[in-house]
Amino acid sequence: MASRTVSAPDGNGKPFVRAYPRLPFTGSESNVCRTADASSRSSLPSSPIDPRPIFSSSESLEHCHAPLGRALRSRTLDEPVKTHGRLGVHCRSSITCSSSPQLSVPFSAAEPGSAPNFGSSLQLQTLLSNIDSREGVYSKLGGLYAESLRRLALKCEDHFTRSQKNPLRFEESNWSLFRLTSSKPSCNAGDAVYYSAACALDPSSSYAVKICKSSSIEAKQGHLYGLSVQQSMPPHFNLQQDCGHFLACVPQSMLPSDEVSQPTTPASPLPQSVQGQPEDRERVVVITPEIPQQTAADFVREWEAFHKAQPEVYERRICFLLLQLCNGLEHLKEHGVTHRDLCLENLLLVPHQRRPALFAPQTENTSSNGSSGAEAQRHLPRLLISNYAKAKRRSSEDAVSTNVDPRIKRDHARLAPEILSAAQYRKFDEFQTGILIYELLHQPNPFEVSPALKEQDYRCEDLPPIPSVSLYSAGLQRLAQLLLQPDPIKRIHIQEAKRILQSLLWGPRKDLMDQQWERQGQGGNFVDGSRHEGLLNWLDVKRALLMMKFAERSLEPERNAELEDWLCCQYFSSAHPLSLCHTYPATVSLV
Repeated sequence: MASRTVSAPDGNGKPFVRAYPRLPFTGSESNVCRTADASSRSSLPSSPIDPRPIFSSSESLEHCHAPLGRALRSRTLDEPVKTHGRLGVHCRSSITCSSSPQLSVPFSAAEPGSAPNFGSSLQLQTLLSNIDSREGVYSKLGGLYAESLRRLALKCEDHFTRSQKNPLRFEESNWSLFRLTSSKPSCNAGDAVYYSAACALDPSSSYAVKICKSSSIEAKQGHLYGLSVQQSMPPHFNLQQDCGHFLACVPQSMLPSDEVSQPTTPASPLPQSVQGQPEDRERVVVITPEIPQQTAADFVREWEAFHKAQPEVYERRICFLLLQLCNGLEHLKEHGVTHRDLCLENLLLVPHQRRPALFAPQTENTSSNGSSGAEAQRHLPRLLISNYAKAKRRSSEDAVSTNVDPRIKRDHARLAPEILSAAQYRKFDEFQTGILIYELLHQPNPFEVSPALKEQDYRCEDLPPIPSVSLYSAGLQRLAQLLLQPDPIKRIHIQEAKRILQSLLWGPRKDLMDQQWERQGQGGNFVDGSRHEGLLNWLDVKRALLMMKFAERSLEPERNAELEDWLCCQYFSSAHPLSLCHTYPATVSLV
């Protein structure tokens, strides 16, 4: 289980609604919920994978090449230097390619003036050209494997995000269509308690009823503001989804014990028929399609003994959870949102349910509740970021600054970045992610243990060390230091943290990277082709082995895609030598 080859081939809110529904579910099916509107349908769920347009995964590999004479461009993670070359020739001097730069961008047969039949035969002819050259054939095969992995990553994306496409939207009138499937909460998180439920309108799906904590006016406003932030963004696999929210009266028995003893304070005097029974409490209720089984805080507590017994397995799991966190935060930043309240209690873990596979390569998957059993060790849970009550929306402030008087805009443009209200939160989430690394590894928050750290100009070396108990410990220690840089300018971006985690999980071995660096010395040019020859070969071999693994698993019964496989495909479908060289100095790959 410790092997790296597990998955590698080697406050503003909405106004309160005054008619409060009652929680006891009547089973009435007289209400009909509406589906998402056209605008939400057109906004497909984003995912950690790069959203660049890629050809249909159902078309032939022969169609992935442009006709001769068409200029081709490989868009990679770092958008490096553009290079062009003859179709089908493995350009070893190019750093823009994942494996072969000419195979990176598909040719759309729907383009005006294209001739699909002629182009198909021409592209096949190009692939088979220079057939007597083994190096030329190998370079083309490497490019085909790279394109196959991109297709596979898209298939995985569709497989895992299928439930987020065109979700049902529920309103207060749909409350009676739900019934609890368990009287015990599935999860008690920082801001809410969750119950699993079924909807009469959608009996094939499961939902969670999220009952937000605290009945104070400020708390309700915070909950509603956070929900408005959630709904302002396209859905993402690692962000909690809101299928509808409203105010409702819930029985005291469904509230946490510490809230039952608190006296209820209605927002305003209401008739008894509207207020509900005296034992009911008014709360913000949210319907979500994901049923969390525990928080990251629960996970850390339950797995403490396991961490000591099998540190390799545990810390590898932590790398995967942090990678999902980075994916979600990257999506937030793309839409101008800073969470500002990243803590273990606000990170939910959902066991991924078995679904019918849509593609041939499959891997084993069963649901897991995060316990320390064998099944929980084998299957990676899905991480969800929740509770946006403290979130900061930069986009709204930017919009205000561009719609005011020109003189005010001119004065605003002269302000230093650190003075701007949005700038001070630019790398807020990165700092909190660094603290989470300590807490996920059963270490205390260094700024709670030593409050004087923030009062002085500390250095990264002043942070407490993380015990080195596995081959991932040193890399996680270095990542925490980079994220906890006191100077936000020197603090790494969440995207760079994501690449470091990918390198720890699947990156080249340290000896291979050292060998590449020693060829031309530490001061060599990053874009020199000879340095990247070995890395290009490494990527070709890794992609070929990964495709072989998926091909072998495709014929095994009762197999399905796992979340770990999707994350692995994302890395190898977008990795290229420049990104490997750029990430290596910031991390420690010990395997």
